[in-house]
Amino acid sequence: MNILVDIVHPAHVHFFKHIIQGLAARGHSIRIVARDKDVTHELLDHYGFSYVSVGRAYRKSRFRQFGELLGRDLFLWREARRCSADVILTRNPAGVQAARLAGAIGIFDTDDGFTAGIHFSAAAPFAHFITTPDCLEENLGPKQRTYPGYKQSAYLHPDLFTPSPEVFDYLGLETGSRYFLLRFVSMTASHDSGEAGLPVATKRAIVKKLRPHGRVLISFEGDLPSEWEELRVNIPAHLIHDVLAHCTIFIGDSQTMAAEAAFLGVPNLRVSTFVGRLQYLQQLEHRFHLTQGYLPGETERLLGALDELLANRNLQDDWTAARNRLLCEKENVVDWYIRFVESVKD
Repeated sequence: MNILVDIVHPAHVHFFKHIIQGLAARGHSIRIVARDKDVTHELLDHYGFSYVSVGRAYRKSRFRQFGELLGRDLFLWREARRCSADVILTRNPAGVQAARLAGAIGIFDTDDGFTAGIHFSAAAPFAHFITTPDCLEENLGPKQRTYPGYKQSAYLHPDLFTPSPEVFDYLGLETGSRYFLLRFVSMTASHDSGEAGLPVATKRAIVKKLRPHGRVLISFEGDLPSEWEELRVNIPAHLIHDVLAHCTIFIGDSQTMAAEAAFLGVPNLRVSTFVGRLQYLQQLEHRFHLTQGYLPGETERLLGALDELLANRNLQDDWTAARNRLLCEKENVVDWYIRFVESVKD
């Protein structure tokens, strides 16, 4: 088959990279169209993927985001026609909208479902199929297909990922040193409209509390305040999961990185208005006890939870045991996805 993969975010590179490699190894022709968003191109270059670049992320208004969507629709339609695409794989509305225009089968993956708001509403009517993790209990209709894992199962499952100790050299630390990773996002994506993450005062309180216990590192979306410049993570983009896997505790308002930490068995605390509304994180928190979520106004509860983690001498053993329980139930979903993509043309 001729398969077009629509990538608009660095996280999509990670989700699709092993699926792309597997499909290519089975003789399918792959064409990648990638938006210039953060380190998306850097990651594609590192993994050796050829791609066509189109568009940049607009953050200022719904009007500009809508304009970008129309532009991507047109570009993807042209690329799909150019490569005679049979299937378009995407986690973005434009991919399935262009699939309808081009006469291709559009497969839309989501782990947020209705919670993604306009992002989901703009994609679901156009998708031929909607793939979701089996923890998403929403009924998305006859288009829905579920896989036995999480999005993170496609790139952080131990069959696919082994953390590299070389990150300690990049960080200027001795192997095995204790450090903490913080991730602060800008909350400007289309699905983040009306949502909020960590307040600035809470960020400062977290940094202050952690500094006596080890090195503090910050991954920041946008411009990092000068007071924290010395804490910025300076590593190649492809090593961020290695840094995450080796850290003592992760804290942030990125739901994706909190789920990644959970899947890796890394103790983590997450803060945003999405808490309690994303089913995959609800399952990770309440079934497997691999993450803890707090609303932006719950600063005292958050800091209290952080104190408990810092005082727990068996912290890593407890979270490793919880992760092992998860891995007994959740699979490496790459093979499932490849089989499903191949089945849609039967």
